[in-house]
Amino acid sequence: MRNLFLHLARRHALFLSLIALLLGGFEYLLCAILGTVDLSSGLQELMKSMPPFLQSVIGNQFAANLTTAGFLAFGWNHPIVHALATAAAIALAAAAIAGEIENGMLEFLLSQPISRRQYLAGQILFALFSLAAISACGILGTAIGQKRFALPAFAAAALPQIGVSFFLLQSTWYAVTLSLSAFVRERSHVSGTAFLLALAAYLLYVLGSVWPAAAFLLPFSLFHYYTPQAILLEQVWRLPPVLFLLGLTIAGLTLALWRFQRRDIP
Repeated sequence: MRNLFLHLARRHALFLSLIALLLGGFEYLLCAILGTVDLSSGLQELMKSMPPFLQSVIGNQFAANLTTAGFLAFGWNHPIVHALATAAAIALAAAAIAGEIENGMLEFLLSQPISRRQYLAGQILFALFSLAAISACGILGTAIGQKRFALPAFAAAALPQIGVSFFLLQSTWYAVTLSLSAFVRERSHVSGTAFLLALAAYLLYVLGSVWPAAAFLLPFSLFHYYTPQAILLEQVWRLPPVLFLLGLTIAGLTLALWRFQRRDIP
């Protein structure tokens, strides 16, 4: 198991470190902008000249009142933030089985005194630790930025709650991709499929959020169950979305383990 963790650290350390740095830097930069530029007044004036549809889009993203909390909540729901973290989840899961088969390393790794169950458990533990660390870096960026630029503080539990919700969302994408990886031999096919699923889910979320007639699509998107706006603006952390993401993560990991123990390894 120790050799497996060292192998994973050597392979992914630089990639994961860059993602954590970019995520934390993005959240800190958003605080810096909010602390030095009056975005609220500027956007309010700009919205007056926009069509009603665009006003609805901006109002939805910033909770219609364009407060500092609204901007920070949008920062935790920004496409860049999702792209960075989801890329890490997909890359780790695609490499865990299909990637190691494709590069010829899986047979060597399993020749060590380690079972398939232990191997996959090591992969999962490493990935979950990495995703937790990435989420923590983002939270740290927000917390440091708020303090550095004297932005209004949130409730004590708000940032940890966002961190946990964000971690669960990325863990779900990891589990979904790992289950794909357990069935496929080519890493590129796994990554491409997972990327398209994530993109489709985000488009469904955006469409359902800004177009009332398409609101029925929201439950079909994983992003619907991640609620930074509710946590920061309404100070409500809803348990059902958390349980849904946790349940889907467990289901995906269980399916991956079941398939991995039964598949052939060339």
